[in-house]
Amino acid sequence: MSDLESDLDKLEEAKDALAKKTVSILGYRISYTGLVVAGGVVSSAIGALYAGFLMYQKVEEVANLDVGGFEQRMELIDQKIDNQDKLLTSIETNLRDVKQFTYDIEKRVNDKLIYFEGKLAKSELKMEMELEKMEERIQKALDNPLAN
Repeated sequence: MSDLESDLDKLEEAKDALAKKTVSILGYRISYTGLVVAGGVVSSAIGALYAGFLMYQKVEEVANLDVGGFEQRMELIDQKIDNQDKLLTSIETNLRDVKQFTYDIEKRVNDKLIYFEGKLAKSELKMEMELEKMEERIQKALDNPLAN
């Protein structure tokens, strides 16, 4: 176990020695830990700048959209809707007129039917009366054949 303890001690000493070591960059003395932290800060700043650049590109794309084309399409759609509305109004008017025309024809046909039913009833009545007269004459002729 003493080997393991001695190895752990050596690692501890190496860690302390590394923490105490410094690097000179542009005349500034920075420890390795400070260098790692500075690298993280710099990479985060570069990432934020890159994300901002991408966002700027997207905003430019939206700003450069052809709004006139969309407006023309919307006007065209509005015109089509107006035309459909006019067509629907025209169809409604035509249907109303056809309904009224059909009603008028039905009324005239019913009036004529009632007229002809009345005439038919009168004709049937006349026919029945004539039939009765004929039957009376026939009966008279049968009752007294020499009277005629």
